[in-house]
Amino acid sequence: MQNQEVTSDRIVDEGKTVDNAIEKGLERLGITREEADIEVLDQGSKGVLNFIGVKQAKVVVRKKDDMAGTASKIEELLSNVLTLMGVDSKVSAGIEEDIHKVKIDTKGADGLLIGKKGQNLEALEHLLRRMVGKQLKRSVRMQIDVGGYRQRRVAALKSKAVSLASRVKASGKEMQVEPLSAAERRIIHLALVGDPQVKTFTIGDGELKSVVIAPQRRNTRVPEEAEQKG
Repeated sequence: MQNQEVTSDRIVDEGKTVDNAIEKGLERLGITREEADIEVLDQGSKGVLNFIGVKQAKVVVRKKDDMAGTASKIEELLSNVLTLMGVDSKVSAGIEEDIHKVKIDTKGADGLLIGKKGQNLEALEHLLRRMVGKQLKRSVRMQIDVGGYRQRRVAALKSKAVSLASRVKASGKEMQVEPLSAAERRIIHLALVGDPQVKTFTIGDGELKSVVIAPQRRNTRVPEEAEQKG
């Protein structure tokens, strides 16, 4: 038996049975079953006559996410990045519905970090997610905000969606929103999903696409369900 991967909070282990593999992993990590998240990679098999072709069971045993510890790591890494950028700032990470909400307070550098339509902020968030994931050996859900930009942007997009929908209903003609990221397109879709008089669909190629708002009575394209549901 060979372990495929071992870190301080994650181990892949094998055994004659799933339970046997789990117990080995728990012992090697020094944790109890209640403290672990377990993923079965292979149930294993006894083989012919319980001898020929026997296949070991394989499991992944992880320490359950230490949300507070993860938040601390996020603050540390992001603070280091901002220091290297020469940005005087204060970083704080909280937890809301299993998502790490990260706030950056700066002294006059909000515009630099946000960028045009939040592009710099999205790039910074992507970078931090990769850095944290690499250190913790797992993906981490997070959202970075600077000076309340995210909240203002969501409110502005919802307002635009409702305003354009009113014009569509009055004119009977389709209207198009400027190219947006997938997350921002979803805001437009969800803002109008309960309006029976209009429907939305997406057009364009690449990461930035446009949302079209059209009268419900017209036979247009089907909305992007993936973007509406997230």
